[in-house]
Amino acid sequence: MRCRLTTISLRACIAAPAAILLAAMLCSQQPAAASQPSETQLASYEAGSETERVKLLLHLAKNGKHDQAEWLLQKYPLQGPHAANRKFYIDGLVLKARRDYTGAVGKFRSALADDPKLTMVRAELAQTLVILQQDDSALHHLRQLATDAPSDEEARGIKSFIDQVDARSPFKFNAWIAAAPTSNINNGISKKKVYDANEEGFDPGESRKQSKAVGMAAGVNAAFSRRLGNDFTLVAGINHETRLYDNADYNSFSFSESVELRYLLERGHIGIGAVSSQSIDKETVRPNFVSYGPRVSLHYGIDQKNTVTLTGVYEWRDSINDLADGNALFLDASLTHGFTSGFSVTALAGYDKVTSQLGFSSFQTWTGGLSVYKELPMGITASVAAQLRYSEFDAPQGILGLREDWRTSGNLTLTKRDLNILGFAPSLNYSYSLNQSSIFLYDYDNHAIDLRFTKDF
Repeated sequence: MRCRLTTISLRACIAAPAAILLAAMLCSQQPAAASQPSETQLASYEAGSETERVKLLLHLAKNGKHDQAEWLLQKYPLQGPHAANRKFYIDGLVLKARRDYTGAVGKFRSALADDPKLTMVRAELAQTLVILQQDDSALHHLRQLATDAPSDEEARGIKSFIDQVDARSPFKFNAWIAAAPTSNINNGISKKKVYDANEEGFDPGESRKQSKAVGMAAGVNAAFSRRLGNDFTLVAGINHETRLYDNADYNSFSFSESVELRYLLERGHIGIGAVSSQSIDKETVRPNFVSYGPRVSLHYGIDQKNTVTLTGVYEWRDSINDLADGNALFLDASLTHGFTSGFSVTALAGYDKVTSQLGFSSFQTWTGGLSVYKELPMGITASVAAQLRYSEFDAPQGILGLREDWRTSGNLTLTKRDLNILGFAPSLNYSYSLNQSSIFLYDYDNHAIDLRFTKDF
């Protein structure tokens, strides 16, 4: 199975450009061991245009004559505005032919760093990552290639290859660590004195004042997937996150688990399973909050460029404070449109209903948002998201009245995708949220920034 997976040609999954197909007509037959072309071939190469030279170099590099390609490339450097990326690509093919897969990946990444629209380079990068068994990164690029496939049939071919790569490693594990400073760790009010409707000012109390902190966050994720016959897949996962701050009062330790049985469709899957989560009290090292319940999901590719995802979760909630016990319902929907590989937009909507024994802590929330994923030149990937949430609480909060909140939030993540650090790329994330409430005690804003590393590059 390993051999089969690593030798599948991704070029069969996407449309081959005419340059590669025509190159075969430009190359004379001669032994693969020869590294220097004949005088006749050199004269023909010298007389050719830049486009014809590139066609020939690609054909040589991909058909066992990579030594000739390297010799010609060194003797006759490419010219023009696309010369650098073409050289990166051909150098990568030469290194790949010599089984220097790590070196080849570096060359392919350099070309994509400058121009993420180079589909054939992305295909070679994905295939080489599969050979290196760097499946997380390979799957990231394969999913983008499926968006750029010229037809549904070829997109399904790439997705079939994705399934094969994904299935060969049933166990997945990764860990992360990030610096996590924040301007408002407790979502407290930033004003030292607040005013009610009668313009009477008073101190909100230390528990409601803004508190700043600097710290770190770390986590581990483990997952298991197993194909069950032709129609089902079992997926399970466990996650842990620790956050430590200079003010130990805000330290947190949490776990979450999930298991899902998926019925496989031609373009996606339907899932049914369960989720649970726990937060740990730092003093007693025992759970102070536990939630658990069923989960259903639908992931469906409408066509090669549009994918819809629907999820529903119902939770029972147990807290160390019995009055906070209750239940919650979360419904979420998203639609992703992939314009090209390296550029997609997602629209999302959600509804939450949280109920507890404390009526003024029970609420329902409606959410709408938009996110954009875009690979830019200079090896920068930008992910931008914006959300608007409206929350309506069930019961008045004493004399303060009924609470209604509007929360606006934004998130920007920048990843340096051509900077490979032990198989990871550095990613800087900034987030901002502004909460405006009918009860002035809950007006706040929050800035947060963290640096982490990702395999999605």
